[in-house]
Amino acid sequence: MPNINPMVSTIVQQIMVTENDTAAWRRELIRNHIFDAQEAKDLSEREISLIHHALLTQRFSQMSSDELLQEAKKQKLQYHVQLETDQFQMGAVCY
Repeated sequence: MPNINPMVSTIVQQIMVTENDTAAWRRELIRNHIFDAQEAKDLSEREISLIHHALLTQRFSQMSSDELLQEAKKQKLQYHVQLETDQFQMGAVCY
């Protein structure tokens, strides 16, 4: 099983937290012909959430780094990195 890009995981988590609308996710599954209306209705909220998470992960895993950065900006994701002096110097030398 291939590893998932940490950026993908972060974006998906952000979307899951900010959207958190299982009814909308259920409608999306029907609209995209993944499930018919009755099948989607029979799914629990937990199942809908897991399916939505998997679909987002699949979609974002196929994106390029530039597309992921655009999506991170769209989701207003911010990373805070604190490097110690030695780590910063090693990174600068490696770069």
